[in-house]
Amino acid sequence: MATGIEHVLPVLGRMRKAEHTLDLSEVARAVALSPTHAQRVVRTLTGESPDRYQRRLRLERGAALLLSTDDTVLDIAVAVGFDSHEVFTRAFHRHYGVSPTGYRRRTPGRLNVDQARLIDDIGPCIGVLPAAVRPTSTPSAPRPGGTSNHSEHTMSYSIERSELTETPVLFIRSRADKSAVAEVLGQSLPTVYGHVMEAGLAMAGPPYVRYLDQSPAFVTLEAGIPLVDTPPAPPADGDIIAGALPGGTAATTVHTGPYETIGAGHEAIDRWMAAEGESSGGAPWEIYVTDPADVPDPEDWQTRIVWPLA
Repeated sequence: MATGIEHVLPVLGRMRKAEHTLDLSEVARAVALSPTHAQRVVRTLTGESPDRYQRRLRLERGAALLLSTDDTVLDIAVAVGFDSHEVFTRAFHRHYGVSPTGYRRRTPGRLNVDQARLIDDIGPCIGVLPAAVRPTSTPSAPRPGGTSNHSEHTMSYSIERSELTETPVLFIRSRADKSAVAEVLGQSLPTVYGHVMEAGLAMAGPPYVRYLDQSPAFVTLEAGIPLVDTPPAPPADGDIIAGALPGGTAATTVHTGPYETIGAGHEAIDRWMAAEGESSGGAPWEIYVTDPADVPDPEDWQTRIVWPLA
């Protein structure tokens, strides 16, 4: 990861928690960059300007409160840093296409505390992940008789046999050049997340990417969000698809460290399957547990690898 981006990650954490809007000069001072360079780095990392990034987080936090509490719109507006009911309502309507009251009324259900907290956890990193998850090559999925090329990573992996419950998801499927995976994720994940937020759906966990097929040059992948309940049909004119991550028995492990070395986790599962006499039962997926804005050191990032067993 580029040094400039790594230095900006703690600033995004500050922007996430700030009680007032951090202007560009504050961001620039925090990372010892010029305002112009700071803006460029933040936009590269998040896909948004610093102002837009922080405004979105506040509106998402407001949406979570609308769906998880009975607080008045005025109380929520003040709680998320807006000066008045009117300013919050106008900004909310521009972002979601409906007033706060209308949003609360039209959503299919209420969120519990944990589901609301997921919005606070996922929102800050949904645009950051594609920049953070920028592999030099797509991780080699374990296949019977095959290994990855990442054995230089010396982390010790604990492989578990887990029983999974089928989980509803919304995702976008793409076939991408391996060199363009980050760019594809940079479009897919925010698009799916934006739809989930607009529809007021309850998320079941962090974003995931599932690798369906690979060739030497290309990879077919699904990037999406797991949900608590089966969602309404997504818009027919878009790329978002409703589906499910399969239930059943799976081999799982947690990779700790930068994404560039995650192939070692796949290799560990591959070797475990060979030793246990198991075979694969479908395409694997990765769940991005860590919020890079909260944990700026890539050595501490955690990614859960899930491989269905036959």
